[in-house]
Amino acid sequence: MSPAFQRAVEFVLPHETEYARGHWGDDQFVVTEDVPGDAGGRTRYGIDARSHPGVDIAHLTRNQAILIYLAEWKRHGLDALPERLAVAMFDVWVNGGQPVQWLQHAINLYPPAGVTWLSPDGVMGPKTLAAAASCDQDKILSAFLQERDGRFELLAQKPSLAQFLNGWLQRDRDLRAYLAIG
Repeated sequence: MSPAFQRAVEFVLPHETEYARGHWGDDQFVVTEDVPGDAGGRTRYGIDARSHPGVDIAHLTRNQAILIYLAEWKRHGLDALPERLAVAMFDVWVNGGQPVQWLQHAINLYPPAGVTWLSPDGVMGPKTLAAAASCDQDKILSAFLQERDGRFELLAQKPSLAQFLNGWLQRDRDLRAYLAIG
C-alpha cells in the first residue's frame, strides 16, 4: 500500500464508518447502514451493496473494506497522480462524482505551462497525468472541490437527497483542511 493510499483511507474511513451510539471508533460496533434516499443501499465502511454486488455487507470487516478500496485505487491508477490530488479523487470515487472530468476542468482553469487545453473526456491519459504533475496543486484542488460542492448543491435540489447536503459540504470542508488547501 502506497503512502498516498494510506492517507486516502485515513480520510475516507472516518467519513464512511458509522458506529453504534456511544461506541465511536470501536470496530466491534460498526453499524451497517441502509439510509432511505441513499441509492447505494446497505453500506458498511462506505462499501455499498449496489456498487459491490456479492460482498456480504453486513459482515464486512474493516480490513476487507480496505482491500476493496485498494483494488479500486489501483484500478483507477491513482498512484500516478500527486498525492493530494489522488486523495481528493479517491474520495470522490468513494462518495460519488466524476473526478477525472473535474480534474480536467480544474486544470483547464489553471493550466500549467505548456498545457493549452485538456479535453474533459473523463479519461486519465498521459496528457491529464502530465498536467496534474505540473499544475498548481492548491488552485487545482480548490477548483476541483468547488465543482464537487456544486454537484452536491444540485443533487440536494431533489427532496430525497436534501437531507445529505450539510454532511456532503462538511466532508469537503474536512477534505480541504486534511489536504491543507491554502
